[in-house]
Amino acid sequence: MGASEEAITLKIIIIGMGVIFMLSLSVIVFFIIYQRRLLAQQKKHQKIESDYQKELLETAILSQEEERSRVAKELHDEVGAMLTTTKLYFGQITPSLPEIEFEEITNKLRAFLDDMIQSVRGISQDLRPVILEKLGLIEALQSLVQTINDTGGIQINFKDNTSRIVPKPKELNLYRIVQELINNTLKHAKAKNVDIEIKHENEALVLLYKDDGIGLDHKTLLNKKGLGLKNIESRLSVLSGTMNFLKPKKGMAIRIVC
Repeated sequence: MGASEEAITLKIIIIGMGVIFMLSLSVIVFFIIYQRRLLAQQKKHQKIESDYQKELLETAILSQEEERSRVAKELHDEVGAMLTTTKLYFGQITPSLPEIEFEEITNKLRAFLDDMIQSVRGISQDLRPVILEKLGLIEALQSLVQTINDTGGIQINFKDNTSRIVPKPKELNLYRIVQELINNTLKHAKAKNVDIEIKHENEALVLLYKDDGIGLDHKTLLNKKGLGLKNIESRLSVLSGTMNFLKPKKGMAIRIVC
């Protein structure tokens, strides 16, 4: 009996060890598979993030090139044409020119020079609004809103609930983001009213934008093409900010935090 019990005990021990070994092996295999899946998932996320950052960079570069092309076109078409015409008028000035004709030409030259100054100021204003440089973001936004409201095509309500001065490095990007949002509304939303609020929440600056237009569909949000959303994301990446689409009953609503 003793030998039989020892054999049974030995079998139990061997089976137990086998079970433990199999369990240990299963845990190890599971851990290896899990690690490989986790690594693959991380690589996938890294690739997605890399592609996303690359896309934002390409958008930023494209936006800069479009801005340069626009400025070059305006300089060529407006200022260049005025300079050419001015040169022609200067060519008409000769010592033998009658005084009446001389006065007519000088008056025309003054008018052309005034127009050129206004054109150059307009181009400069588009590149870096003077009011933004001198008075800051809030006053620049108020001026932008007033200019658009004066057209009568849409009503924009702007609320300033900031509790401190907006840092200079953020001002231009935030101003351009609001411009892009308004431009999107004017082009696509068929809205009548827009509400814009800018405020501080703890250390963050929050921009709330809402219109009563036709809104954005899910496909548009996924593609984020043609509505300037990539330009906004590109600027937000500089500010380390975020943009979330809210779900209003009507229109479009966006919350930006930076």
